[in-house]
Amino acid sequence: MKKTSEKLTANQESERTQWIRLLEHISMFHMQMVKETQSPILGAKPSDDNMFHRASASAIEDCILLIEMLGEEGWFNDELPQNRAGPAG
Repeated sequence: MKKTSEKLTANQESERTQWIRLLEHISMFHMQMVKETQSPILGAKPSDDNMFHRASASAIEDCILLIEMLGEEGWFNDELPQNRAGPAG
């Protein structure tokens, strides 16, 4: 039984790595769009498209960091805190 759970964990780790890689590519796309939609005039107010892509890239990078932090804290292991009995039993 333990071998099956180890395989599942390795598979989940692989899937998580693929998701992070995909999110990194999406963030790079939005950063490229920020550069393309930036006004050539210094000091000009950013366009709505520029602000959208900047905010999207920032939010995606935050998601990547959150996934990595939760992985280091052990949230993706089989024993999640909600799977254990609490103080009330």
